[in-house]
Order: sequence, then structure tokens, then C-alpha cells
Amino acid sequence: MEEKKTIQARDVLFIGLAFFATYFGAGNLIFPPMLGLQSGDQWGLGMIGMLASGVGLPILALLVLGQCGSVQKISDHVNKRFFNLFIGMIMLVCCCVSIPRTAAVGIEMGLQGVWSDAPYFPAVIVYFLIAFLFAKDRGSVLDKVGKFLTPVMTVILIVLVIKGAVDPIGTPGQATVDNAMLNSFLGGYSTGDVLVSFLMAAVFFNTIKDKGYHGAQMRKVNLGAGLIAALCLCIVYGGLLFMGACVSSQYSTDIGNADLLLAIIRSSGGQVAIYGLCLSVVLACLTTAIGQVTAVADFFETATHGKLPYKILVMVVPVITAIVASFGLDTIVALTSPWFSFAYPIALVLMILGVFEKVIPNDGAFKGATYLTVVFAFADLPAQYGVHIAALDAILNKIPLYSAGFGWIVPAVVGFVAGLLLYARKGKSAQAV
Repeated sequence: MEEKKTIQARDVLFIGLAFFATYFGAGNLIFPPMLGLQSGDQWGLGMIGMLASGVGLPILALLVLGQCGSVQKISDHVNKRFFNLFIGMIMLVCCCVSIPRTAAVGIEMGLQGVWSDAPYFPAVIVYFLIAFLFAKDRGSVLDKVGKFLTPVMTVILIVLVIKGAVDPIGTPGQATVDNAMLNSFLGGYSTGDVLVSFLMAAVFFNTIKDKGYHGAQMRKVNLGAGLIAALCLCIVYGGLLFMGACVSSQYSTDIGNADLLLAIIRSSGGQVAIYGLCLSVVLACLTTAIGQVTAVADFFETATHGKLPYKILVMVVPVITAIVASFGLDTIVALTSPWFSFAYPIALVLMILGVFEKVIPNDGAFKGATYLTVVFAFADLPAQYGVHIAALDAILNKIPLYSAGFGWIVPAVVGFVAGLLLYARKGKSAQAV
């Protein structure tokens, strides 16, 4: 019998920091301050909503996937091909949204924050060249990120948010939204971190296994690393949201996300703090890009059974994402963010099904819940782009909770029950024959 390796606290720490760095990218920097600005004197409720969706859901997804073993183990209950279709779609969204957005934020807020005349597109090329150099060796990607890049970023960010919390730069004004908790919860969707759990799961788990941890030990390390990532995310998210709330009497919600963050940090710590922020912005975005480039290349190598090798894909992906990033942050967010709203309900339904995988009686429940959620997500996609079709809008508006942003819940529940009953009846009919 193979001797179990003793779990090393150092391994858990660095893996947890790597998890944090992969989650903490572009959206995590630019959205919390704006949610704080909107929450104003209701910043406490806003923080609960933001942490629930921005930290709780992604980490829960990571732990559920770790307990189940993989994303595919859950998705196979739906259809054997569903894994490649859904995760492949997430990977494409990642190439068109998440990874380019890290470059846009890293350059516009990071590099150009201290060097306003920095040429944008050449900087994009250098950015993705660095991402490639880190990602080209798949086996050591998270080690490099967790041991070298993340500690510097983490220390800078924590110092900035502690400074903002201990010495507030203003007094929160009146909230500009009716329900700060709900607004911040829905705003947390924009970070994309539940999708990060799904697209990075294989890379995360393989990293833990490469350290010599398997089975129950792998799950324990995953739990410990997930909690470390959650703690870091809570500190930074909470601090940024509170700092945004503190200037809610000074700035209108019309201000841009990047401009707001820079204004807050400048007011809090002056030019020195701006330099620190800009460095942490570049590192936060770069670490996320490195992890996601690795995940995309790894997935498509597996999906094509090695016909597209990792060493080729890890060069192609940065080229594609660099082209998309050349359009700039605002264009990327406007054109591609609706796909987060499309993919999120599906990922959340799979996560919930994964929680109860062992007690769900048959696969019909998985199929019904997932398929109806997919139908709902497609039906809602035009509205996410501002295209309103009268007949479609009339149907969607009749779905309970749709106006609150949770229209996927009823279709998922109806599909779950219908699939469960139909599959059970199908089984009885087969036995009767």
C-alpha cells in the first residue's frame, strides 16, 4: 500500500494563494468600488451581497467540484457530450472576455496609471508574451504564480485596503439603489468567478495531485486552499467596497469603474499608493491571465485528444486574446459581458446538482434542470444585449423572480421535477416490458 504523504502547510498556503491570484483579476478590481459607491450608507448590506456571490459561490463551486472529482463527473449525468460543449463555450468566452479584459485593465489602469503615454498595443503584446512564458510549462504554472507573483500582489492590496478601512476618506452618503444587497449580489456575477471555478478546476486539482495528494487528502488540501483564497478575497473585496462607499457623497455613479478606483486610492494614500495599486493591478490581471491561458490550452488539448497539443495552443491562445484585447476595456465589456449572464445560471445549476449528486434518484433530474436552464439562458440573451422581442419579453416577464435577476430558478426547478418523474416512469415501463 502506498504511504500517504503528510499534508504540508506550506503547500496549502501557496496553492491557496495561487487560487486567490487566479480568481482575483480584472473584474475583482473594478467592480467592488462601484458597488460600494451605489450602496452608500447601506454598504454593510452591499458587502454581504457582494461576498455571497463574489466569494461564497465560486469557493462553494470549487469545493463541490473537488468533492465530486471533476466537472465532467457532474455533467455526464446530463449528457456525455455536455461537458465538452459547455466547458468549451466557457473557454471561448474566456478567450473573448476574461483574458482580454485582464490585459485591458492591467494596461489601462496599471501601466498607464503611472505612465500615461505608454503605447497600448505594444503593451498588450508584452503582457501576453509574459503570460506565455509563465504558462508554457504546464506543470509549474501555479507554483510560479503562488510563490512569486501572488505574495507581492497580496501584501500591496491588503495594505491598501487596511489603510482605507482604518482611515476612511469620507462618509458614506445615501444609497443610489433600492436594494443594496441584491444589487451587489447581482454585481458579483460580473467578476465571472463561478465560471473560473469550472474552467480552472482541472488545473487546480492536477496541481494538488502533482504535489502528491490524492483521494481524501486531495479534497482536504483543496478545502484548505479554498478557504485561504476565500479569506484573501473577502479582505480585498470588502475593503474595496467600503472605500467605494466612503466616497459616495463625492462622486456620481456615472464615473467610470477605473476612474473611480484610481480616485479612491489617490485620495487614500497619494501618489505612492497609486504606484502600489498600479503594480498590484498588473500582477492581479497577469496571474489570472496566466492561469486561464493554461486552462484553455489544457482543455482543448484534451478535447481534441492531443491533436492540438498544449505547446501549440499555449502560443495560439495569447495571440487570439491579444487581438481581442486591442479593442480596449469598454468595448470588451459592452460586447461580451452578456455571455456571463448566459453561462452563469447553467454553471450555478450544475453546482447545485453536484451538491446533491449522491441523493438525486436518477439522471432525468440532471437533464431536465440543465436543459430548461439552457433554454432560459438562450431566451434571455437578446435582452442582455438590449434587444427586446415583444413576444419573448412577455414570456420572460411572467417567470417568477425574473425581474430580480433570478429567472433561471423556476425553469431549473420545473425541469428537475419533470425530468425526475419522466425518467422514473421510463424506468418502470422498461421493467414492465
